[in-house]
Amino acid sequence: MFVALRRVHVAASDFSRSRRYYGETLGLPEIGGFEKDWVEFGLGPVLVKLTPLRPGEVPARNQVALTLSTWDIDATLTALKERGVTVTRGPVDEFTGRSAEILDPDGYRIVVFQPSELHPDEEYVPMSEVDEKVKEKLATWRAKEKAKVAPTLAKKAAPAAKAAAPKKAARPAPRKPVPAKKAPVPKKPAPRKPVPAKKPSAPKKPTPKRPSPKKAKK
Repeated sequence: MFVALRRVHVAASDFSRSRRYYGETLGLPEIGGFEKDWVEFGLGPVLVKLTPLRPGEVPARNQVALTLSTWDIDATLTALKERGVTVTRGPVDEFTGRSAEILDPDGYRIVVFQPSELHPDEEYVPMSEVDEKVKEKLATWRAKEKAKVAPTLAKKAAPAAKAAAPKKAARPAPRKPVPAKKAPVPKKPAPRKPVPAKKPSAPKKPTPKRPSPKKAKK
């Protein structure tokens, strides 16, 4: 019955404003259109067709979401914020990748999606081959994760192996040779000072006797 998903139809309350938003702000290339009746943006096999709202219609918010894929969701959201776009949700980590949500001028949800290595996004795999493709990517992912964990486990096992290994007996430290004591050098006797010879004493001169005074005669 159905062959493929062809386009997402967005009805805008202000056609010119939404056209600038999808073309200039989000950077989607225009691939076709007719004056102010409609315009198509193409980025991959699915198209976005933008048309003005019909008279009396009101934008039905949160009923339809447009999904745009990117390889770097953080860089994409940063660029969008610089252009005045408000991020209403996320980014959120999921099994298939990371996603965030923004709103267009009429409040329509737009999902910004970064596929994981396990998701066959941007490869346009037929539905009949999706399961096999996911299994193949899952096996590749598990092998990569195992390779990442292996060095960590080896590091953790190394200390345990060292602790379990028998410790070698410590060798006694070699003794330093004790230097032989030197024999005391005999001290030379100090030279004696020569005793000066005594000079012979000079002979004493006899003391002359004084004559006793003569007694006076009576």
